[in-house]
Amino acid sequence: MSVAGKTALITGSTSGIGRSTAKLLAAKGCSVLVTGSRSPEDAQEALKDIQSTAVGKVQYVQSDLRDVTQVLELCRQADQLFPEGIDILVNNAGIQHVAPVDEMPLEKWNDLIQVNLTTPFILSKHVVPAMKMKGWGRIVNVSSVQAIMAHYNKAPYISSKTGLVGLTRAVAMDTAAFGITCNALCPAWTDTPPPQVKLHADKTNMSIEEAKKDLFTNATPTRKINDPSQIAGMILFLCSPDADNMTGTSIPMDGGMTVQ
Repeated sequence: MSVAGKTALITGSTSGIGRSTAKLLAAKGCSVLVTGSRSPEDAQEALKDIQSTAVGKVQYVQSDLRDVTQVLELCRQADQLFPEGIDILVNNAGIQHVAPVDEMPLEKWNDLIQVNLTTPFILSKHVVPAMKMKGWGRIVNVSSVQAIMAHYNKAPYISSKTGLVGLTRAVAMDTAAFGITCNALCPAWTDTPPPQVKLHADKTNMSIEEAKKDLFTNATPTRKINDPSQIAGMILFLCSPDADNMTGTSIPMDGGMTVQ
């Protein structure tokens, strides 16, 4: 599963799935561009962790993906840091806002669509020309199980993640003849709980761990939730020669949730 000598841009990589992915790829010899909008202190802590096992070079660019001008600046800085182009793009960053559709602020809708769908389009558009020239590239979009099955109070999140699956298929079709693959992962909840865990805990007087189990663990036939390292492992596989002929797929990682 060699990615040694490749370059990777991973959004949302100062925490959770993105951080685990950056750490794994860097440890395998990939040069990684870490991005995030967290505080400088949090970013430095994440970088230190990623660099602790890195073989490849690790760079960092702070970017608030809600702002399209910052996304374009990220593209410019990626070109500066890696003038040979990006080999692997992992569109991992995602945000949520929980509210019924009739109470969902338009501002939140726009933010979620921008971060979860428009930014992956902009970044994919940007990296594909260099991938075409090399005759090799990997794009992995981290969607969600909620692109397959809906949930209450999450209209913009579900819409954006479903759109990301559509973007995956479209990019796969446009790039398949050039040695580029584009695939999506649709994980259920990972061990980095989303906002509704705290809401459920507050509502039911449960601890965070109890609320997480009540909401998520009990919803899966395996009675397990994903660890970020498991998602990172699947991303590594999709970037490997073993996945050369996989493109346009959307892979659930949901403990059997969607087969019930």
